[in-house]
Amino acid sequence: MIKVRIKSHPFGGYKSIEISGHAEYADYGKDIVCAGVSALAETAVLGLKNVAGIKPVVDKKPGCFMLKLPDDMTAEEFKKATIILETIFLGIQDIAESYPSNIQTELIEEV
Repeated sequence: MIKVRIKSHPFGGYKSIEISGHAEYADYGKDIVCAGVSALAETAVLGLKNVAGIKPVVDKKPGCFMLKLPDDMTAEEFKKATIILETIFLGIQDIAESYPSNIQTELIEEV
């Protein structure tokens, strides 16, 4: 099962996404659940870098993906990052609703 943990930011939006595990929906290379989640994770990185001009901290290993926003963003960068990460998380939640035995999401509220 893929586990997705997203941490909220105290000022709204999100500050990090952690994805771990394997969907085990189909054989490696044919797993549409894994492919969908992976595509959204990579899109988040591309959007943050190329649209918002932000350099997120990214750690990618087989079966593990972590994205964290930098602490020194401007208000405008934070606004753009929030929109990008909220959109990505909506996509992941949609996949989780369609494949509940293959992906689990968790929102961690930071105060």
